[in-house]
Amino acid sequence: MTGHLFNIQRFSLDDGPGIRTVVFLKGCNQVCLWCHNPESLLPAPQVLRKDSLCTRCGRCEEVCPHGAVSHNDAGFLTDHTKCVRCGHCIDLCPSDALMLVGYDKTVEEVVKLVCKDRDFYQRTGGGVTFSGGEPAVQSEFLLQCLEACREQGIQTAIETNGNYPLELTARLSPLLDYVMVDVKHTDDEKHRRFTGVSNRQSLASAQYYLAHNVTDLRVPVIPTFNDTADELQDILRFARESGAKKVTLLPYHTFGISKYTNLSMPYTLGSEPLSVAAVQAIVDTLDAGGLAVEVNER
Repeated sequence: MTGHLFNIQRFSLDDGPGIRTVVFLKGCNQVCLWCHNPESLLPAPQVLRKDSLCTRCGRCEEVCPHGAVSHNDAGFLTDHTKCVRCGHCIDLCPSDALMLVGYDKTVEEVVKLVCKDRDFYQRTGGGVTFSGGEPAVQSEFLLQCLEACREQGIQTAIETNGNYPLELTARLSPLLDYVMVDVKHTDDEKHRRFTGVSNRQSLASAQYYLAHNVTDLRVPVIPTFNDTADELQDILRFARESGAKKVTLLPYHTFGISKYTNLSMPYTLGSEPLSVAAVQAIVDTLDAGGLAVEVNER
């Protein structure tokens, strides 16, 4: 079986316990306004322009047979509704400023690569983490990868938004040694405005994983979305009532904004980054109720 990926990162220390290989699957079922991996949102490959290398020569616009490339004062833009990913612009770019983000791999190819670092996993308690996008969008490919990794004795983890039916959550759960699941907001209407979807499936999946797996609840703390003491207190209350022992807060950053420019995609949030100190100051006012609340400093 074949899946759509946009990266495989070896020797990661940020995506679960120990040294890990992170397999990034393409496609997502939420459109979070702050997403720092916009190249993960669409399941299909996309043309990415490295703006720092682009000389504005206009060759890409000249050679595109589908009229997908245009320009304005800010630079060149790719219309992804017209682009068929034929590669003409990439092949003929004289400064190598263009690349195709996204490629296919079989389950066997993914597992073979993951197994290369087996010794490091065993020494550090690491393994493989499937991330995205939302890895569960490619549910059957994900399930087959998890099963194959388990057969090889590789510990498995997932970074997920939980936005899928509980039937799928129940299929994934026994194949996972560690779960990192986002809880973004307890208010459904606000969750819809900032992510495009309801939070009901996400909250239900989080509760299921907490009951069946070693699970870290993660909260991206986003200005104007969930960065007030009342909103974070509500999330901590949900976590505590759902059986969580630990909550990790992820302060908003803007590291991914340049990717939006390079992908000809708009970035509309427009907020200043939140410092660790600012988020910690909010946490200090909250009633953790026995929860371990950690502000991620990475």
